[in-house]
Amino acid sequence: MIKNWFRPLYELNALIFWSIASLLMLVSHFPYKYLALIVMLTMTGVRGITVEKMLRFRLSLSVKYLQIIFVKDLYLKSDEALKQKCLYLGEGYEWDQEKAQLSNDLLGMPKADIPAIPGWLPDPLVQHLMPKNIILDKCPVDIGKPWIKALSIKIGPVIWPLKAIEGHTLIAGTTGAGKTRTYELISTQIIRMGKGVVLIIIDPKNDQDLKNRVKKECKKANKKFLYFKQAEPGKSIRLNPLANWNQPSEIATRISQLMEDGPFRSFAHLFIDRVVKGELYVGDRPNLRSIFGYVQGRVDPLLERCLVKFFTDLKVVDFELKARGGSAGKSSTTYLDGLLSLYNVTVADHKKMGRNVQVEAIDGLMATYTHDRDHYSKIIATLLPLLQMLATGETGLMLAPDVDDLNDTREIWDTQRVINQDAVLYIGMDSLSNSEVAKAVNSMILAEIASVAGAIYNFVEEKNRKQIYLLIDEVAEAINEQVIQVLNKGRGAGFRAFVALQTIKDLEAKLNSAPKMLQVLGNLNNQIILRLEDSETVKWVIEKMGETKISEMNTGYSQGTGTEQHIFEFSGNISRSEKRERTSLIPKELILGLPNLQYFARFTGGHISTGTIPIIED
Repeated sequence: MIKNWFRPLYELNALIFWSIASLLMLVSHFPYKYLALIVMLTMTGVRGITVEKMLRFRLSLSVKYLQIIFVKDLYLKSDEALKQKCLYLGEGYEWDQEKAQLSNDLLGMPKADIPAIPGWLPDPLVQHLMPKNIILDKCPVDIGKPWIKALSIKIGPVIWPLKAIEGHTLIAGTTGAGKTRTYELISTQIIRMGKGVVLIIIDPKNDQDLKNRVKKECKKANKKFLYFKQAEPGKSIRLNPLANWNQPSEIATRISQLMEDGPFRSFAHLFIDRVVKGELYVGDRPNLRSIFGYVQGRVDPLLERCLVKFFTDLKVVDFELKARGGSAGKSSTTYLDGLLSLYNVTVADHKKMGRNVQVEAIDGLMATYTHDRDHYSKIIATLLPLLQMLATGETGLMLAPDVDDLNDTREIWDTQRVINQDAVLYIGMDSLSNSEVAKAVNSMILAEIASVAGAIYNFVEEKNRKQIYLLIDEVAEAINEQVIQVLNKGRGAGFRAFVALQTIKDLEAKLNSAPKMLQVLGNLNNQIILRLEDSETVKWVIEKMGETKISEMNTGYSQGTGTEQHIFEFSGNISRSEKRERTSLIPKELILGLPNLQYFARFTGGHISTGTIPIIED
C-alpha cells in the first residue's frame, strides 16, 4: 500500500547505524570481523535501497518536473502500443477508489505534513535521485500539485484503445497546460500508422512547434505533407473548398451559412444556388471566384450562355438571327431579351406537343435577371463582402485555383484527394491577425470535409473506408454546423475527431445555444483533461468522471479527574468513528491543481487514468 510510504523515514536511522557500524567494524580487531562486516554491509545495502526508493518517492511528491521522451524511445513505445491496437499517452496509472481516498486525505493535510525530501541532503545526491530525462517545470510554485503523479507505485504506459477513439475525443485545458504537446504526441503516432490512415489538422493559432513536428514525422514516414495557410500564400498549397459536393445546393449552403441568419441569408442562398446550377448546365465547375463574379456583376452573361446551349442542344435553326431581330412578332431591346422571348416561345410550342423542354437552371437565372434591381442590391450588400474576402486577391487564387495558370506552380488539392493519397493536411488559420477571413475560410473547408464524410458513408463500403483523423485546436474558433455533423455522423465514415478547448462556455458563446453545446459535448466520448480554470467546465468534467465512496475517520480524546478520586488518579477516553460518504471520483481541487502536461483521461466505457504527456525531443 502506498499509504505506508507516507510514514516517517525510519530506515534512514537504520542506514546511518549500519554504515557507522560497518566503518567501526572495518577498523576494529574483532575476531571474525570480515564475516560480521559482510552482514553489516548487506544490512546497509538493504536499508539503502529502501531509503533510496523512499527518497525518490518524496521527490516526486514535492518537485514539479516535465518528462522528456526521445523520438526513438517514443517509436518503441508507440509500436508496442499499436501491436495492442492502442495509442500511447505517456506514463501514468489507473485512477480508482483507492487513489480518490488517498487524494482526499492529502488535500486535508497541512502542506507541511506532506512528506518531502530532507533539506540537508547534498545537491549531487538529489540530482542522482531525480528521474531521468526530465526538466524542471518553471511555472510558479503555487501552480499545480506535484504529488498527483505519485499516488501509485505502479507507474507504466497509459494506452488508449483505437476502438475507443472512434467515439471522438475532447482535450480540455487552460492556456499553457499542454494541449499542443498532447496533439504532438497523438499526431506523431497517427502518422506512423502507415497506409490507409489520413490526418487533417486545423490549427487556428498556427502553432509552429506542432507544424514542425508533423512535417518531420511525415518526412520520416514517407507521407505527403500539405501545408495550407491563407496568410502565407508563398508557402501554401492551393485548396479548393468547393471541389466536393453531393448535391449542387450544398455549395450555396456553404457560402450562405457564413451570413447571419435571417431573410437576406435565405435570398442569398437562392441566388447563389441559381448561379451554381447555371454554371453546371453550361459545363463549368463552380468556384468562389466565378460565383463572386456572377453575383457581383449580375447573371446576364451566364444566362446568355445557358440560352445559347439550350437552343444549340435543341438544334433550333437561326436562333441567333431570330433573337437579334425579334421573335414571335415582338421586338427586343437586347440580344439577351430576344433569347429569353425565343426561349419562352420554344418552351410553349413544345408543351403543346406534349414535350417538356423547360430547364430549371435557365428558369432560375431568368427569375434573378427579372428580379427588382434595388431589392437585389440590398440582398447582396451583405453577401458581397464575404465573397470578396474569399474570392479576391491571393486568398481567391488559393481557394479558387486557376488550373490554366501555368505560372502558378503551387499544388492544387481538395479533401477527397488528400484522403485518396493518405496524405497529411495541416491547415494553419490566421485567427489572431485576421479573424474574420480565418473564420470564413475555416468554415468553408470544414463544410467540404463534412460533405466528403457524407459521401464516404453513402457510397464507400465499410471494409474499404480509411481511418481519417481530424484534429481541431481551439474548436470554439472553428465550430459550426459542419463540425457538429462530423461529430454526429462522421464515425460511420471512418472519421475520428479530436477537438481542443479551454472552457465549455467558449462553445456555448460561439453556438449561442446551451443545448447545442451539450450536443457537441455529448458526441465526445473520450475526455483528456489538463489543468482547468473555469468552474463550469470543472463541474461538467467531474460529473463525467463519476462518483465513489471514501472514508472519513474522526478521533476524539477526553480526560479528567473527579473530586472523589485520589490526586494522582485521572480518567481518559479515546473514541473513533468512521463515516463513508459519496463524493466525486476526482476531487475538484485536483483538476484545478494539475501541473503542466499532467492529465486525467476518461476513455469510452468509463476507464479513467492519470498520466503525464511527455515532451518529444529529437
